[in-house]
Amino acid sequence: MHDKDIFQQIFVLEPYPFQTKVSECVDEGKFPILIKAPTGTGKTEAVLSSFLSQFKSNKFQIAPKMIYVLPIRVTVNSIAKRIKKYAQKISPYISVEVQHGDVPNAPFFIADIVVTTLDQFLYGFARASQQVGHHIDIPAGAIASSLVVFDEAHMYRDEFTFSIMRALMEILYKSKIPFVVMTATMPKNLENSLFENINDYTKIVGEDVINSKLEIKIWDEPLYANNEVNIDDELLRKIEEKKTLIVLNQVKRAQKVYEEIKKRLGLSEKQIVLLHSRFTKKDRERHENTALSLIPHKKNGEVKIPEGVGIVVSTQVLEAGIDFSAELLLTESAPADCLVQRAGRCARYEGEEGEMIIFNVKDNEEYKPYEKRHIEETLRWLKENSDFNIKNFKEVQKFVNILDYKVNDFEASDTLVDLYECVLYADTKPENIQVRNSKPSYLIVLEITEEKEKILEERLNKNVDEIKENSLEVDIKFTWWLFERSKKKEGPIKWEIKWAYDGKEKKNKLYVHNLFGKDKKEAQEEDRRIRPFGVYILDKQYYNSEKGVVIDECWII
Repeated sequence: MHDKDIFQQIFVLEPYPFQTKVSECVDEGKFPILIKAPTGTGKTEAVLSSFLSQFKSNKFQIAPKMIYVLPIRVTVNSIAKRIKKYAQKISPYISVEVQHGDVPNAPFFIADIVVTTLDQFLYGFARASQQVGHHIDIPAGAIASSLVVFDEAHMYRDEFTFSIMRALMEILYKSKIPFVVMTATMPKNLENSLFENINDYTKIVGEDVINSKLEIKIWDEPLYANNEVNIDDELLRKIEEKKTLIVLNQVKRAQKVYEEIKKRLGLSEKQIVLLHSRFTKKDRERHENTALSLIPHKKNGEVKIPEGVGIVVSTQVLEAGIDFSAELLLTESAPADCLVQRAGRCARYEGEEGEMIIFNVKDNEEYKPYEKRHIEETLRWLKENSDFNIKNFKEVQKFVNILDYKVNDFEASDTLVDLYECVLYADTKPENIQVRNSKPSYLIVLEITEEKEKILEERLNKNVDEIKENSLEVDIKFTWWLFERSKKKEGPIKWEIKWAYDGKEKKNKLYVHNLFGKDKKEAQEEDRRIRPFGVYILDKQYYNSEKGVVIDECWII
């Protein structure tokens, strides 16, 4: 049996019944495990308690290491800090490291606990990480000796990524590597598809353990349309009076709503903050900390309610990993699982009451990045079930089950073959495998004072930290969108950053390449100047520390 004293020592509270069940199954090795439980009820804590208790007993019957996998890097740092705080209560010697493109602290996956993204986990498994040099077997070996946790599994949204997930799960299962899949909103159809070839998995369904209320209202008008924000004076007063979270589906609309509310209420950056995926590393961390300071949140088990106005405007990046509780939630319509996740950030704690207003999206381009049919089906269901309680987990499961997410069987089989070949031939180039339908690229925000490559090279080689602090990972389609603007006129992207070995200095050096240089021959059929995993300089005049990339008219998330 799991020792409840350990749980209380780490988390300063009694475990819920489902958490005790999770701990028992982990202790007894009943893997793989699927945990479906409401948002904010402690799925992470349930798995961590068993893993960390091994360090107390010095018996590692589960696994000596843990790899905690998240869908997006935006939440990696906050989750890592949370896990590290828990680990320190057991021992100051338990190492917790982050591994993603911005902060490659653990490319070998050899810390006690590594918090990473699905992309980085896949590259480590397939021995395709350039960061490990010739030590290509170490990450795969570390995975083989770890407990692997896939958190927020519902957020791997497209069929291609679900195919990757199923392929990885089946390989881990066949290899007898323990793993856990955690979610609050995975539709039954997707569960059946992911576990189709894994018959003996353990399924644990959580219960409602938090008594809170959230009233839902549906407004047929959009929150933002025709370059106007649809917030009247009465709603604006309510936003000012209550701790408010506003969620939009696209970065450009989130920026517009942020600007409008800030202007009309005359607010400072200490009263309203914007969150989305296109901030640099240093700005993203600052904004996450500001968001937590504006909205009620828990600290040492107690709810802290900040004073004054508190408004967070965000995209869907907050659907994973951010633990706070707004009083008022305004959200654009989205698929059922997304709405549940957003609702989980309002009236989140015991005894709280909140209000959720769902705004319609009507224009054919406005529904992206989601499938229009999923949004329409979600709104239809909500209108037909006006008494729906989004804080009741049994009702939530019926709600999300209307979605027909599934794995593409052909792609899943094809992915298995690709992964086996990558492992067999030790393909060290991450460009040759991918996790989503599109691959990433990287932007470095720099103030351009000189248009000579050599000046830039000297400056950046002297201060490599400037690149790390001012970097952001984006979908390559977004980089293409920026580059197309640059081809038509002087625009945001002009240079690519490359690395090459300097024989004289005997080390890798950074070089700046002009994408529009005279020595560049235009491709006859396809322009290859923007490439997967490429690193490009974004002129700082197109970036704002409070709003992110400011010419952002692209729907790509």
